[in-house]
Amino acid sequence: MIVGVAGWLRAPRDIRTRVFLAFSLANAAALGIPTAWWLRGTTDPTKWPASVTAAMMAAMGIGILLLFHFTQVFPRRRPWLQSSGMQMGVAYFLTLLTIGMLVGFAPASLGKLSIGYVLVLLVFAFPLLVLLAVVVPVAGIVSLLRSHRDIQQVGPVGLKRPIEWILVSQIAGGTLSVVFAPVLAVVAPNGMLQAAVTVATFAFGLLTPAAFAAAIWRYGLLEVPAEPIITVSGSDGG
Repeated sequence: MIVGVAGWLRAPRDIRTRVFLAFSLANAAALGIPTAWWLRGTTDPTKWPASVTAAMMAAMGIGILLLFHFTQVFPRRRPWLQSSGMQMGVAYFLTLLTIGMLVGFAPASLGKLSIGYVLVLLVFAFPLLVLLAVVVPVAGIVSLLRSHRDIQQVGPVGLKRPIEWILVSQIAGGTLSVVFAPVLAVVAPNGMLQAAVTVATFAFGLLTPAAFAAAIWRYGLLEVPAEPIITVSGSDGG
C-alpha cells in the first residue's frame, strides 16, 4: 500500500502507477478481510457471512487479474494490451459476476447441494479457477520475460533489474504457496518447515512492491514512455 499510494501520488496519470495502486488495494482487501474476522475471534471461513466471503474471493480474483494487467504495462505496455480491446474489462466483470453467483447461490450445507449448483461449479467455477490459478499467472510471467528481452535490446537496460526481481518474486513465491505450502499444511501443520515457508513466501511477496519502488525512484521508470515496443523480433506481442 505504501508503494502503491506513493507511486500514484508521484504520477497519478501514469497507467503503471494506477494499475499498481489498484493491485495493492485488492491485496489489502483480500488480506485485510480475513485478518479483521480473525481479530474478532472468527477463524473459520465457513462461519463468515456470504457477503464477506464474496468480498474476499472477489478481491483475490481481481488481484490476480490486476497483477497480470500490471505485467502488461510494466515497464511499457505490451502489444497485446494495445490490441486486446475490451478483454481486460470483460475479464474483470466476469470474474466478479461468477464469484458473486457462486457465493450467493451456495447451499448452506453439503447435504443441500443440488445438481444444478454442481453443474454451475463445473461450468463456471472450475474454468475460472484454472484461469486465475494457472493461465493468468503463467501469461504474466511470459509477459515479464518478453519485456526483459525488449529492455535488453532497446533499453533502458537498468530497468531489467526490477523486472528480474518481480520474476523471482512471482515464480518463487508462487511455487512456495501453490506447491509446498499445501503439502506442509497436511504433513507438518505446525512444524518449523511450514513456518519457514510462510516467512519465505511473505518475503518473496514483498519483493514485487520493492522492485516497483526501485523502478520508480532509482531506475527512472516514470521517465520512460509507457508506449509499447513493436519493433523487437517481429510482433509476437504478449
